[in-house]
Amino acid sequence: MILNISEAANLGIHALVYLAARSGEEPVTTASIAAAYGVSEAHLSKVFQRLSKAGLVKSVRGPHGGFKLSRAPGKITLREIYEALDGPIGRNHCLLNKPKCSLERCVLGDLLTDVHQRVLAHLTGTTLADVAAL
Repeated sequence: MILNISEAANLGIHALVYLAARSGEEPVTTASIAAAYGVSEAHLSKVFQRLSKAGLVKSVRGPHGGFKLSRAPGKITLREIYEALDGPIGRNHCLLNKPKCSLERCVLGDLLTDVHQRVLAHLTGTTLADVAAL
């Protein structure tokens, strides 16, 4: 399968870039992130529960609480965030979702394999620090 980025993974990546840009500051609330992106705070809270469970963010309680990254932005890759929310990136590149094609050669040639490898390399090699600097 070619990479499918769910709304949760998309939101999670953007939210952690938001945190990375504010790294070292006070914890950030889900309400402020939701307001910045114009998204549902309830949905974002569910995303943060999964990110917390995966060890990518930590919750800070209290009147000035919120969330902070659990590691430096340069130590968290986009792939980690994606996989925390959407699961491991698959290896099947067939649009028909077949483990082996009945044809001798894929009608799209090596296109799907190449795209998959480029996306995987990008997500693996890109950290929050890289993206937050843009």
